[in-house]
Amino acid sequence: MTTVDQPASVPPPTPSSGGAARILDRGYRRYDGERGGLRTSMRSVIRYSAQRALGIHRKFRYKVMPIMTIVISYVPHMVYVGVVVLTNQLEQRSDVQQSGLPAGAGRAVANQLIKDYPGSYANIVAAIALFAAFVAPELLCTDRRTGMLGLYMASPLNRWNYLVAKGATVGMLLLTVTLGPPVLLLIGYATQGYGPSGLADWASTIGRLLAAGVGIALFHTMVSCAISSITTRRSAASAAFIALTLGSGALATVVIQAGNAPLQFSMLDLFRLPLEFAYRVFGQSSTIGYRTSGRFGYEIQEVTPAWMIYVGFAGWIAVSALVIWDRYRRVEVTK
Repeated sequence: MTTVDQPASVPPPTPSSGGAARILDRGYRRYDGERGGLRTSMRSVIRYSAQRALGIHRKFRYKVMPIMTIVISYVPHMVYVGVVVLTNQLEQRSDVQQSGLPAGAGRAVANQLIKDYPGSYANIVAAIALFAAFVAPELLCTDRRTGMLGLYMASPLNRWNYLVAKGATVGMLLLTVTLGPPVLLLIGYATQGYGPSGLADWASTIGRLLAAGVGIALFHTMVSCAISSITTRRSAASAAFIALTLGSGALATVVIQAGNAPLQFSMLDLFRLPLEFAYRVFGQSSTIGYRTSGRFGYEIQEVTPAWMIYVGFAGWIAVSALVIWDRYRRVEVTK
């Protein structure tokens, strides 16, 4: 018979034995650490949501869309600033000064090529809509589809605190493309002598920039979040937002221009409404109008009045808030 040596008994670990693990107790213990409360929970949601939307700590394919839309938003404004810099340098060159060109020729050329602050939104309104179509579905639809919403509700958050945190995240991310580019334009123009002239002008310009940037960000935040609250599929929510934005613009144009409908239908134009809002904030009338048939068959270009722009802008925000409230009031949450 073959005998097997029994292993020697191992003595219990002592406090002096380095790296030895000991089981002190079994079961659950009450958490006795620091409790941050509601504000800390909301800050955590905002931080995590922003990282997710920007693709931080995720694979590269999740970073492509946010990087692309942000770059598209800033490039036109960088071009305008570059035009101002080049024309100023052109005027200061000695060979140009001796060529007989009138003083201020460079500035005249720049004024023909660069945009004012509300006009600069015309080049990035599509990028803003694309960014909004990506961010809100990524943050809202994913939580409901994966069940993360129930985990959030197990914290000090409730439905409305959660929505405030998510909406704040979407709004802050959108501010990078609605407020950042015009501020860049203001700084670039000011350094080249195209900025505000006095203290009152500076205060007025900054206030209007803030109002336009924050207003457009709020508009897209509410509409995109409303669409994202209807479905749990990110792709469906993004496609619906883009279709609604582009479709409403085409429909309003056809109804007004071909059907001679009243200008009130322009309040349904989700694509043009933010741009018109920026013009009205700066006290300007948009150069974009609707061609309609006037008297004796002549075509005239009608511009939407400011009050219609403001009413339509506020109306879309109010309707979106109502949709979000109704959808999250009825959604079932399993904690």
